[in-house]
Amino acid sequence: MSKLLIIAWREFSQTVFRKVFLLAVIGIPLAIGVAITFVIVVVGKHEQPPLIGTIAIVESTGELAEAARAEFDPEQIARNYQRHLEDLRQAGRDALTGGVSGIGPTQTRRIGIGKGEVRVIIEQHDEVSEELLVQLKKRMGQGQLIAAAVVAEEVITAPDPDLKGNKHPKYQLFIANEVDKDHTGFIEDLIGQAIVRVRAARADLDPDEALAMLRRPTSMTKRLLPNGQETDESAGARELAQMIPVVFMILIWASVFTSAQHLMMTTIEEKSNRVMEILLSAVSPFQLMTGKILGMGGVGLMIVLIYTGFGLGSLVAFAAGHLVSVMDIVYLFIFFFMAYFMIAAIMAAVGSAVSDIREANTLVTPVMMVVMIPLILWFPISNDPNGGIATAFSFIPPAIPFVMILRLAADEGVKHAWQIPVTIAWGYACVLGMIWLAAKIFRVGVLMYGKPPSPLQLLKWLRYS
Repeated sequence: MSKLLIIAWREFSQTVFRKVFLLAVIGIPLAIGVAITFVIVVVGKHEQPPLIGTIAIVESTGELAEAARAEFDPEQIARNYQRHLEDLRQAGRDALTGGVSGIGPTQTRRIGIGKGEVRVIIEQHDEVSEELLVQLKKRMGQGQLIAAAVVAEEVITAPDPDLKGNKHPKYQLFIANEVDKDHTGFIEDLIGQAIVRVRAARADLDPDEALAMLRRPTSMTKRLLPNGQETDESAGARELAQMIPVVFMILIWASVFTSAQHLMMTTIEEKSNRVMEILLSAVSPFQLMTGKILGMGGVGLMIVLIYTGFGLGSLVAFAAGHLVSVMDIVYLFIFFFMAYFMIAAIMAAVGSAVSDIREANTLVTPVMMVVMIPLILWFPISNDPNGGIATAFSFIPPAIPFVMILRLAADEGVKHAWQIPVTIAWGYACVLGMIWLAAKIFRVGVLMYGKPPSPLQLLKWLRYS
């Protein structure tokens, strides 16, 4: 046992105490955190250039120009901004953007967040003509206009409710090249609001009341769980919750393959340099392989702990810690160890059988194809964790841990509770079997040089006593 622990510590220390490892594993989350903080600070303080200039509106009645003046009035924009802030407070969401929910791009540009000062003069023209369009475009090129909207009567007339999609009449909007792209969306929205104002006025409705009635209220959606608890299923929360399963799977994937790949490469390097022969003079092949697997397992565990802590801290900071339960973390470590020992056994066996990384990649490719399946099918598996595909791959090694963490971290979870202990027991039984088979290959392969073995030769090695 002491020899095994010495080997494990040797593998662990030679990997973890390198500056490159510390920079890659610890430096990356710190760099991400610093970058996110920097972006939040910069975005919070950044204000785009002011929107100042003249917009020409070509419409025969003059009603639209009057409505546009009301929409582009700075006081009206400020009222819209305050109204949306109040809506967010009432819904219990204080973040303007991001977080669990918040204002999307359309709402953000409509209320004028970050647009700076808005001073727009509306210029009205009665009739559209080719000469007028040429003149307006020339003025935009000279910087005299920031935009020009050409709106036909059929656009202002209340649309037929039976019309759908592209059948609705459209208006033309010309934007000067100097206008910021975000300002373009802002202008589009306010002219659209002005058109709605005119339609409301023609229907003898108060424009502000009509616009208020058309605003879709924000919902506070709660899902009632069988145990009586409630979970947030509002739009932003749903999107974030859908990402949790794939984040868990990628965390296992990254930590397992980082450490297992390094295990294979060090095994190949020691075999090529004949260091393996010196080590085998002091320990048995099984002790050497087991020690190397345990040592690199510690490396993988450290990666999981660092990134799990970073992820949980981020969720708590954004008031979304409830999306991850204690059992989710427990299952994360259960399936991490299962995944690691499965992949590490394969990597150790392959590393002992070859003398070159290119030869190793040829033998590892079939296994990688199986493990890639959860990555390819993560969306259907996490959205239907009790479907046939998810259930079938829950029993196929080495995909078991990756598929099961997707299923367990999904909102719906695993409906048939018996599948959880059964897949765990079956998975760890496969781990023992794979380590036993890997040990037989390792014992023969570490002292074999020359031409790399074929898959059939590897099967022959398994029959050696």
